[in-house]
Amino acid sequence: MNADKRLDCTGIFCPMPIVKTKVELENLKSGDILEITADDPGFEKDLPAWCSMTGEKCLGVFREGGLIKGYVRKK
Repeated sequence: MNADKRLDCTGIFCPMPIVKTKVELENLKSGDILEITADDPGFEKDLPAWCSMTGEKCLGVFREGGLIKGYVRKK
């Protein structure tokens, strides 16, 4: 997936990956895609739940080895 911006949240844990995602999305324009890489196991469920609550569009969450990659399209 082609992302407009990438955010590395490895080594940090709940709630910081979601907090950093929110801050980063504020700097993007509507329709931009943000790729977030994290290693917090909770991130896999937290990202879709947060998107559902905020109206952002979760495009998918995928495991790649020990990493989790999430994609969000800004509303």
